[in-house]
Amino acid sequence: MLTRLTCLSALAAAFTTTFMSTDADACGGCFQPITAESTVVTGHRMAMSISTTQSVLWDQIQYAGNPAEFSWVLPVKQGARVEVAQDAFFDVLEAGTSTRVIEPPEGCASPPSVGCSSSDGDLAAMSGGGAGGGGVQVLHKGTVGPYETVTLSADDPGALNAWLEDNGYVVPDSIQPTIDAYVDEGFDFIALKLQPGQGVQAMKPVRVVTEGANLELPLRMVAAGAGAKVDLVLYVISEGRYETANFDNHVVPTELVTWDFRTASSDYAELRLKALEGNRWLTTYAQANAPLGRPFDARQFNIGTSSGSGFASGSPSSIAEAYFLQAADNGEALDENGNPISVSAAATCSPSSALLSSGRLVVDNCDAEGNCAELQPNEVPATAFACGNLDDIAVAITGMHPQDVFLTRLEASLPPSALNQDLQLQAAADQSNITASFQAALKVNHCWDNDQGRASGPVPWWQRASDGDPMGPAGTLMLTFAAAGMYLVARRRRREALES
Repeated sequence: MLTRLTCLSALAAAFTTTFMSTDADACGGCFQPITAESTVVTGHRMAMSISTTQSVLWDQIQYAGNPAEFSWVLPVKQGARVEVAQDAFFDVLEAGTSTRVIEPPEGCASPPSVGCSSSDGDLAAMSGGGAGGGGVQVLHKGTVGPYETVTLSADDPGALNAWLEDNGYVVPDSIQPTIDAYVDEGFDFIALKLQPGQGVQAMKPVRVVTEGANLELPLRMVAAGAGAKVDLVLYVISEGRYETANFDNHVVPTELVTWDFRTASSDYAELRLKALEGNRWLTTYAQANAPLGRPFDARQFNIGTSSGSGFASGSPSSIAEAYFLQAADNGEALDENGNPISVSAAATCSPSSALLSSGRLVVDNCDAEGNCAELQPNEVPATAFACGNLDDIAVAITGMHPQDVFLTRLEASLPPSALNQDLQLQAAADQSNITASFQAALKVNHCWDNDQGRASGPVPWWQRASDGDPMGPAGTLMLTFAAAGMYLVARRRRREALES
């Protein structure tokens, strides 16, 4: 059974090629206690915000096994900070960007009055000990949300491995060169683990915020704990559409997606798997012009109350609004006093459509002590996009102009052998939009083609044609009745003529 564990990765991203740098943070690896049961990482969901001001990454993994004694270790550049995030952020990104194939019109001349409408579903996730020996220094210990965290600095190859093993964690031999490389490149390391007494249900997404930006997202540490394949979903939030620079980029050929009226489904899933072959990254969604505030088909959001009946205040009109509603529905929304915010109250949290489409620059003008600098006329504070403890939207678009925000979804399914290189991003040559919902271009088993019938079942015998009888049984039967009627009428008239 797959269970979702929210783990942490670090980020290195860039706003445009003008700001390219060699600095990079990195995705982390999972390390287990020696006595723990086997745990395998099967998937990652990552969201990455790219601006000239800062780089931010949210990471969530899927795994098989028990994460109760499970640590997450990641390389970070000096100065990176770790913050707790909300599950709702991934909930709404997933719901708002997942591919949905819509049934095409059947095109029958006189179709029977039979319901036949459907759409595809989503396709389309430590020890706190003191300084260890062997060149490892504990720079900081603390807590973030439900986690204990420790920041380590290692100055010689193999030191981090020794520290982890001294604290009861097994480091696979295969990951040793990767750790040594990060040590040589001057990275520090952050390790996280649930605090004592915290259950797995307390696991929360964690985001890493790094000043500045570049175009690399190292994946080398992801191989630690990985299974035969690791499914990756990366949401890129920036002022432009992005793609990979060192992997093949591809899209699912939507012009070949076929709708089967017999099964009321499409073959999109099969085409997607085919497109992923060869370690490709697929772009499955891309929307420009403030997608966080863009109106969309609210039916995309199959999320809401625990009863599954939808949001109490109605359907959200944007990803931003859905974030606040979903966080309240998850029980994650708290006001300044730590009191829960209801779903109906959260409906008032979303920034106005005018603010979400603003051309002003979003800035974090306040420091950790609450001292705030004066805003310039062309600036808007990031706090205008937050509500209580719900600040993922605000953090995601800091350093950007809301009207220029572009949301891109990239997907991959990679074996560990493909995780031996860092993921490099670049501005996509194609800046066009790719929608989450589209109509299938081709269709089979529609109308009376090949005597297959509709999704609701076979065509009744009285509607079907047969070989050598193009009119079908219904036509033959109707001619038989007509002939019999004409015979009876003629016979009656003959009898009446004789009687007269």
